[in-house]
Amino acid sequence: MRLQDRLPRSVTVDGRRYRVDLDFRNVLKMMDVLARTDLLGGSRAYLALKCLMRRPPRNAAPVLDALRPILFPETRRSADGQKLTDFKQDAALIRAAFLQAYGINLWRDRLHWLEFADLLAGIPEGSRYSDVIGIRARPMPQATKYNAREREWLMEAKARCALQMDDNEREANYSRCVQNVFAGLLAMARKGEP
Repeated sequence: MRLQDRLPRSVTVDGRRYRVDLDFRNVLKMMDVLARTDLLGGSRAYLALKCLMRRPPRNAAPVLDALRPILFPETRRSADGQKLTDFKQDAALIRAAFLQAYGINLWRDRLHWLEFADLLAGIPEGSRYSDVIGIRARPMPQATKYNAREREWLMEAKARCALQMDDNEREANYSRCVQNVFAGLLAMARKGEP
């Protein structure tokens, strides 16, 4: 979004304007609904949109599709694609960081999702949340004879700050590992290595 743009409070689909309440709590509830695997696609879209509006249209999918680029222009991941934050697991850290950095009490104050996302991305160093994200994002240095203590400290810190994976993430991680092993074996076979 450009600096002069107003916060979006509606979306237009096929010439019809739909008002949406994009308070960060509503968007987080919507994300929870979208992550559910026990719902069929149409009902999932309808229930997700119900988090943002009183009376969603019967065909909620196009409205939801129009909202996605507004709400999720980019995701916060490390260079290797690792997830850096989780709104459920990091909730206490995020609330504390907002109070510490901005004086905003997320228990009481209303924030548009885009305000929330921008402020979250701008949490300054010195909060426990930014420290945890820094540890998760920090790459493990190559082992040398001089950095054994640093590597040991970082491994322990990463273990303390690690996010717990849900079943979908665990399966995706497993698939990614299998693909990496297969790619390595294929590269070795092409080189003629045993």
